[in-house]
Amino acid sequence: MNQHPFNPWSFLAGALFVLVAIAGAVVTADVVAARDLLVAAPVVLILLGVGGLALTFRRTS
Repeated sequence: MNQHPFNPWSFLAGALFVLVAIAGAVVTADVVAARDLLVAAPVVLILLGVGGLALTFRRTS
């Protein structure tokens, strides 16, 4: 069985999905208040966006 090449876009989408699931789990378990995630969520989305831009503009040799 051959291993497929790494796809960074799928990785970013999967990372976003996992982060949303974790956020829902910690709010449901009363570990973190939903109000606290209103600050953390945009920071995470911005970091994922910067990662996506870095992958877009990377040099391929």
